[in-house]
Amino acid sequence: MFSRPSWARDSWRELNIGPYYVDSQGDSESVNKALNDLEQMRWVLGDLLELKDVPSLWPIRILVTKSATPVSHLVWHDSNYILVVAPGEPIPLGEIAGLLLDSNTPPLPPPIESGLRQLFDTLQAKGSHVTWGGPPGHPDLAYARMQLFATKPEYSGRFHIFLANVADGSSINIAETNAFGKSADLIEKEVSNNLASRDWQPVPVSGRPLDPRRDFGEHSVDAAAAEVYLTGAHLPADRKAAQDAAKAAVTAGKETAALGYEALAELAKLQNQNPQPYLQQAIEAGSRSANVYFMESQNVMPVDVLPMLKKAAIFNPRWAEPILGEAQVAADTKDYEELLKQAVKLEPRSAETWQLLAQAQLVNGHVAQAQGSWLRAEDAATSDAARAKIHQRRLDFEGKRLDAEEAARRHERDAAKADDQQARNAEEDRIRQAEEKANAALDAQAGGEAPTDVVPWWNDKSGITLKGTLTRVDCLSGRDRLWITGTDGKSIALLLRNPSGFPRLACGPGHPPRNITLGYSPHPDRASGTAGEVRHLTVK
Repeated sequence: MFSRPSWARDSWRELNIGPYYVDSQGDSESVNKALNDLEQMRWVLGDLLELKDVPSLWPIRILVTKSATPVSHLVWHDSNYILVVAPGEPIPLGEIAGLLLDSNTPPLPPPIESGLRQLFDTLQAKGSHVTWGGPPGHPDLAYARMQLFATKPEYSGRFHIFLANVADGSSINIAETNAFGKSADLIEKEVSNNLASRDWQPVPVSGRPLDPRRDFGEHSVDAAAAEVYLTGAHLPADRKAAQDAAKAAVTAGKETAALGYEALAELAKLQNQNPQPYLQQAIEAGSRSANVYFMESQNVMPVDVLPMLKKAAIFNPRWAEPILGEAQVAADTKDYEELLKQAVKLEPRSAETWQLLAQAQLVNGHVAQAQGSWLRAEDAATSDAARAKIHQRRLDFEGKRLDAEEAARRHERDAAKADDQQARNAEEDRIRQAEEKANAALDAQAGGEAPTDVVPWWNDKSGITLKGTLTRVDCLSGRDRLWITGTDGKSIALLLRNPSGFPRLACGPGHPPRNITLGYSPHPDRASGTAGEVRHLTVK
C-alpha cells in the first residue's frame, strides 16, 4: 500500500525532452541515464519508421525515487503515462517503444509488434553509443526475426523497407520478399536457425548526439504535484492516499490545484460518483488538461458541448476522442466525414472509427474511398473473429446501400414516367381545346349552333359491333384509349370518353388479354389517335 511519506514534501527536479518527463529528488546521474536511454530508443525507432518525430499520445512521466514502491509498468493517470522506478533501475524500453508504435503506426502483424518490443528491450546506450540485438528476456520466433533483420548486414540496411511494407498491409512473407529480394521460405528458415542458435550478439545502431545541458529542459516540480503522480500510479490499490494527495495539491494552489481537482474527478469516476463538480473546479483553476474538458463535454448542456470538445482538441491535438465527439454533433454529412478522416489519422488503429468513416463515405457517394476504409477496418481488427464480423457488417451495409440506390432509381423512373404522361395529357387537352375552338368558329360562320339531333347514316343505332381481345388500356385525361385485336387479327384503337360509366378497366397492358364485345361509332379522333368512340362494351 502507498501511504503519504514525509519525503513527498522535499523538492523535486524534472528533466524533459520530447514526450518524456523524468522527475527525481536530486539523483542527477540516474535521471540523465534514464532520459538518455529513452531518447536514444525514440531516435532509433524514428529512424526505423522513417519519421522525423515520434510523439506520444500522452506525456510519459517517470519518477525516479528510492522511497516509494516501484511501478514497473506504465499506468495512465492524471493525463500522463506514469512509471515509478528506483535509481539505476532499468527502464522498460520495449513497453515504451510499443506505446510509441501505437501512437504512430497503423496496426502491424502481432509477431512484428511483439518482436519489435523485445528488440527495443535489448537497446543499451552510453551517451550516443547505442547497441541492440543482445539476449532477450524470453526469446521466441518473433524476436529471432526482428533480431536477424536488425543485426545481419544484408538485412539491416533494408529493415525500414520491410516495416513500411507491413505497415501498408502486406503479409510478413510478402514484405520479406519485397524488402530483401529473397524467397520468404529461405528467410523464414534462417529465422528459425537464428532462434535455435540462441547466438544473440548485439550490434551498434546509429544514436542521437545528446548534450544534457543543451538538450534536456530542466524544471522544478511542486512536491504536491509529484505526490499526485506517485499515488495515481498506485491506484486502485490505495484510494485513500490518492485522495489525500489530490486534496493537498488543491491546497497548494495555482497549476497544482488544477491537477488536484483533476485527480479528484478521476477518483470520483473510479468510485462511480459524479466527477462534474471537480471538473468545473479544475477548469476554474486554469486546467490545461484535454481529458478534463473532454469529460466535462459529457456533462454540460448541448450548446456547450462543442466548445468543450474544441478546447480538449487544442490541449491535446493528437487525441482522436474530441474529434470523434465533434463528428457526433456535426450538422452536415460532409463535415461528419471530414472529422472522421481527422480521427483515423490520429488513431489509425481504431477499427470502429474506420467503419464509421466507411459508412459515411458510402452515404456521401465516395464508394472507392469507402472500400479502402473497410479494408483498413479489417486490418485494425484484433482477432480473426472481429475481422470476420467487420467483413459481414461491410457486406450488410453494402447490400442496404445498393437496395436504397435501386429504390431511388425506381422512384426517378416512376417520376419521369408520370411527368411524361402528364405532358402527353396536357398536349391532348390543348389539341382538343383547339379543335373545339375551331369547330365553334365554323359553326358561327355557318350561321347557327351545330345540330344536336344528328341521325347516324348507319342503321344500327348501337354502332358497329366488334368482338376481339382487349390488349391495352391507355388512361388519358378523363378518358381511356382501348386497343382491341379483332377476330380477324387486325388491331384498332377506340376512345372511351366517360370511363366511369363503363366497367372499370385497369390501365396498361392486359396481363393476360381479356375477351371484349363492344359497339362503337366510327368517328376518328386525331387528338387521341382513335378510329371511333365506344358506345357500349362487355368484358369477360
